[in-house]
Amino acid sequence: MHVFWLKSVTIILGLGFFIASWITIEKHPEPQKFSSPTPFNTSQTPFYSEQFIPKHQTVMVHAAQAHSNPQGITAYWFAGSREGASDVEIYSASYTNQQWGIPRAVTNRKQVARDLNRYIRKLGNPVSYRFEDGKIWLFFVSVSVGGWGGSSINMIESNDEGRTWSRAKQLVTSPFFNISTLVRNKPVQYQDGTIGLPIYHEFLRKFGEIIRLDESGEIIGKIRLSHGTSTLQPTIVAESESDAVVLLRNAGDKPRQILRLKTSDSGYSWSKAEALDLPNPDAAIDALSFQNRTLLVFNNTVRGRNDLSLAISTNKEWHILRRFDHSETSNTSEFSYPAVIRGFDDNIHVLYTWNRELIKHISFNANWIEEQL
Repeated sequence: MHVFWLKSVTIILGLGFFIASWITIEKHPEPQKFSSPTPFNTSQTPFYSEQFIPKHQTVMVHAAQAHSNPQGITAYWFAGSREGASDVEIYSASYTNQQWGIPRAVTNRKQVARDLNRYIRKLGNPVSYRFEDGKIWLFFVSVSVGGWGGSSINMIESNDEGRTWSRAKQLVTSPFFNISTLVRNKPVQYQDGTIGLPIYHEFLRKFGEIIRLDESGEIIGKIRLSHGTSTLQPTIVAESESDAVVLLRNAGDKPRQILRLKTSDSGYSWSKAEALDLPNPDAAIDALSFQNRTLLVFNNTVRGRNDLSLAISTNKEWHILRRFDHSETSNTSEFSYPAVIRGFDDNIHVLYTWNRELIKHISFNANWIEEQL
C-alpha cells in the first residue's frame, strides 16, 4: 500500500511539474522581427555537384539536417540497423574544401539515458543550429515508451564546432507528460537573437507549432501553426522582417497536397492552411528563401517516395527545376527527408536519404538556378 501511494504521489508531482513548467511559457509573446534573407551572389560561374557522404558501418541512415559554417557545412542524421532500433545513434560529418570527412557518432540512447536519468528506447530526427559566435545546438527526439508519437525533444550544445558536447537536456514542450512533440526542420532566426524552432505533434492529432528559445535554450514562447489532425513537419521560410510562409507535410485525406500558411506580423498570427498544386505522399519536405521566391525540395509523386525534385515559386505558380532522383519502382526505391540550407559562400546544399543506405549531397549556386528558369 505504501508503495502504491508513493508511486501515485510521484506521478502527481511529476505531472504537476510539467504543467507548471508549461504554464510559465508565454503562449503568444510579443512578435519579433525575422532576420531578413539577403540577396544571393549572382556573379559566380554556374555550379552544380552531386556526391554521397562516405558510407560507414551502419546498415541504415536517415533524416539528415545541416547547418553552415565558414569552412563549409556540417550534417547530422541518425543511423543503425534499422529505424527505431536500439543501436541507432546520431551521426555527424563535415564538408570542407568540397570533400566530406569520415562520419562519427555524436550521441546514442545509452548516453542520453545517463544524461536524463531515464530509460530511452530510441532516437531520431537531429536538427542543428549554429550561432554567429560558433555555438551549436543539436536538437533530436527520443522515445521512452511506444512509437514516434511518444517522442520528446532533447538538446545538446557544443562550443568547439562539434568536437565535444554538453549533457543532454529535455525541452518541456507539452503538458501531456512532455511527450508527443518532435522536431524535423531547421530553425528560423529572429533579430533579437532568439530562434524559432518548428515542431510538431504526432500522438492522436497531428499539427505544427513554433517554439521560441532564448540564447540560453529556454522556451519563451509557443504558437500553434496548423489545426486539424493531419499536418506535420513544418518548414519556415522568412521572406522579410514581417512576412513568412510555412509549408507542411500532409498526412490527411487523399489526394494529399503540400499545405501552406502565411504570416505578415512576424509569426504572431498565421493564416488558415491552403493546398498548393503540388503533391505530397505523406513525406517530409524542406524549403529555403531565394531572391524573393521559395525553393522547395519534395517528393513529386502522389504516392511513394521514388521521385525527389527541386521546385521554385514563380509568381503564383511552381516550376520544377530538376528531378534529383527517380525510380519507376516506388515500392523498392526511396529518396526522402530532404534538407536544404544556404552556405556561407552562397552555395545551396541539399541533403537527403538515398534508399536508406546513404546520405546524398547536392550543391549548386544562384546562377545555376537562373539557368534552369
